Amino acid sequence: MEKDGRKKLKHSVRTMMIVMLIVMAAVCAVCISYASFVHYDKQLEYEAELLRNSAEQSAAMLDMHFKKLEDASVIVLADEGLMSFDAANFSTSTEYDNSQRLAELRKTVTDLSIIDNYCDFALIYRNDAAAGILSDGSRELMCDNEKKVYPFLKRLLGENRRVWVAGVNDDLGKVYYISQANDNVLFLGSFYTEELRYLITSAERIKDSQLLLMDGDKNIITISNTKKEFDIDQTSSDSCVVISDTTIQAEKMLKNGWNIVLLKDMSGAYEFYKKLELETAVALMLVLILTLTLLVINLKNEPAFGSESSMTPDVDMLTGIINAEEAENIIADKLETCVSGATMMLAIARITNLDKIRAAYGASGYNGAIIKSYRGLAEFLKTDSPESKNILGRTGEGEFLIMADYTQYDLFKANDALKQGLIDMSEALNSVYLANVDDIHICVGASIYPHNSTDYDELYLMAEKALQEAIDDDEKSYAIYKKEKSTHK
Repeated sequence: MEKDGRKKLKHSVRTMMIVMLIVMAAVCAVCISYASFVHYDKQLEYEAELLRNSAEQSAAMLDMHFKKLEDASVIVLADEGLMSFDAANFSTSTEYDNSQRLAELRKTVTDLSIIDNYCDFALIYRNDAAAGILSDGSRELMCDNEKKVYPFLKRLLGENRRVWVAGVNDDLGKVYYISQANDNVLFLGSFYTEELRYLITSAERIKDSQLLLMDGDKNIITISNTKKEFDIDQTSSDSCVVISDTTIQAEKMLKNGWNIVLLKDMSGAYEFYKKLELETAVALMLVLILTLTLLVINLKNEPAFGSESSMTPDVDMLTGIINAEEAENIIADKLETCVSGATMMLAIARITNLDKIRAAYGASGYNGAIIKSYRGLAEFLKTDSPESKNILGRTGEGEFLIMADYTQYDLFKANDALKQGLIDMSEALNSVYLANVDDIHICVGASIYPHNSTDYDELYLMAEKALQEAIDDDEKSYAIYKKEKSTHK
């Protein structure tokens, strides 16, 4: 029963730890998602305020432009000579006198039109006579069935004293201003819609935005446009901002009753934050999986939970490199149990410029140099193969211990193969680099079993001496120990 109780306790502890990790991951995911939502909401508020200010500035510029034409019309309508003349009244003057007077008035009104580059700037009398500038395009648009302009303008004016009009006969190329001077004459002024674009450059600089102008009849004049088509939310307020997930709309009413609408596409930012939330969730899941994996591994290796170690401490868990003590034990055992007539090389390989590598590439380059050097040796010695008789381990920072088996029946051939193998190993290590060729310097010192000694400790000391000779040599990066005289082969 006591044993069952311990098992239940271990199971409950593991379950509790896993549940806590899952809860923590879920809480983190919710917090990050909420933070992302809050950040996007603040960005929407910031963009909305920017659009509201731009809409107000654009509205002020348009009001000034409209007011300029209205003021110009006031100057014309304030002229008693212009207002008292009736081109259709022939009771007090002849038709010739009226035509002469009309010509004088036409010159006067035309001179006043230089206030700005207006398309139309004219007085239209009830007999359809025009004093000033009346373009052919406007005359064609505004003619009724009887080819008269004055009746058409009266219908547009309706009961109002003055009116701004756009979209005449579905033509949005011009904006017209019509004002009732008296019962006999109307004032007509106009300018191109394209001119409005140059008045609102500040709004046009807003990325992914569209600027629209709506007249009193809700005719939409597109001043600046993007590739995306927007749906306008109809509002009844003089000034408002409408915010949705993917669009911001700022609206401002002009003094003439028209509305300026500025819209901004936020779908790009919206998709970015949605992607960020998804990537965050995926990252948290990966972290959770990794944490649970490490937890399971740790529990399996924890004696307190009644388990034996599942991974040997003699192997580096990060790189898979055999550590110094284990490598020495394996080599010593092999030397003691090797067959008679065996020929083996005990070698030490060392990266001689680790400090320079750290200075040039940082910690990642430092670790990368060690791992790449180890992999270069492993590929050359084929220690990854289960059939390999060679041994490779790490004895220190940037230093590796090697036992290579060159046993042959012919001892002379075995020694020759060993020496050639050392040369080939050195050349293979010379091809190992991080970013640039020759940025990793590796030297190798070797001793021969049984020619130099049969004792592991002695062979190791001899290999160290040969390594030092290789480091001091300016020509070769390898050396073999000789009892009589240490020279490089």
